[in-house]
Amino acid sequence: MSSTRERRQRELAAARAARQAQRRREAHLRQRKRVTVIAAVVVVAIVGSVIASVLLSGGSDDNNEITSTSPSATQTATTPTTSALPAGQTSKVGDCVYTSSGEAPSRQVSLPTAAATVNKNPATMVITTDQGTITAALDADKAPCTVNALRSLAEAGFYTDTACHRQTGGADAGISVLQCGDPTATGTGGPGFGYANENTEGVNYNRGVLAMAHSSQPDSNGSQFFINYADPSADGASALAGGYTVFGHITEGLDVLDKLTSPGVEGGGSDGTPASKAQIKSIEINQEQ
Repeated sequence: MSSTRERRQRELAAARAARQAQRRREAHLRQRKRVTVIAAVVVVAIVGSVIASVLLSGGSDDNNEITSTSPSATQTATTPTTSALPAGQTSKVGDCVYTSSGEAPSRQVSLPTAAATVNKNPATMVITTDQGTITAALDADKAPCTVNALRSLAEAGFYTDTACHRQTGGADAGISVLQCGDPTATGTGGPGFGYANENTEGVNYNRGVLAMAHSSQPDSNGSQFFINYADPSADGASALAGGYTVFGHITEGLDVLDKLTSPGVEGGGSDGTPASKAQIKSIEINQEQ
């Protein structure tokens, strides 16, 4: 009888040990799965945050801290001393509606002049930089409101002697862009008015493509734009898709763009001030009438 009881106790102990070992294996597998999922989420978050922080412009958005890159000593940074138009004041050019944000523009400009129609003819953008000239063909047929706004700003000298305040690049970034168009060189400057996205479907953000930056608020395109100097990664392209107005592409001067971006980000990393201190001397937009 004693032998039977001892054998039974040994069997029960062995069963308990087996169950405990199985539970430990299952817990280990669950932990590995959690670590894998967390790692994947972190990678996506890094790509998404870089894209958001680069392509969101300042202005009325409350999240200005995501774009507050301080200019270097050699960059042009002007403090707005201009007067703001009343918030909500609009100007209509054809079907394009430009609305005052109620904030002072970084340089003295007005809303685009109202007109019955908007020019949709082909346009050419000439960006003169400290490293040479970049020429781009602008698609005013698909992005007429954007091209009209940029032409109005260029004619007012809004972009003259300004710094491109931000650059992204590297495996962690997902996108490779040079962001320009803010006279304050902080990432928060703009023209004091906004307008809606256009030409976002069926487009890409490959090398040489020009697109508009905007804040998280609706209809907040302004003056800031970004130039893609390399094709985005699959994650980067997915994050950009459908969110940013494409208004043109470079036809001449990709070598100049490379000079501006090849030094990378100041201090290393994937997001920050361009090490080249990229400067825009002037922007001229010519459009057929």
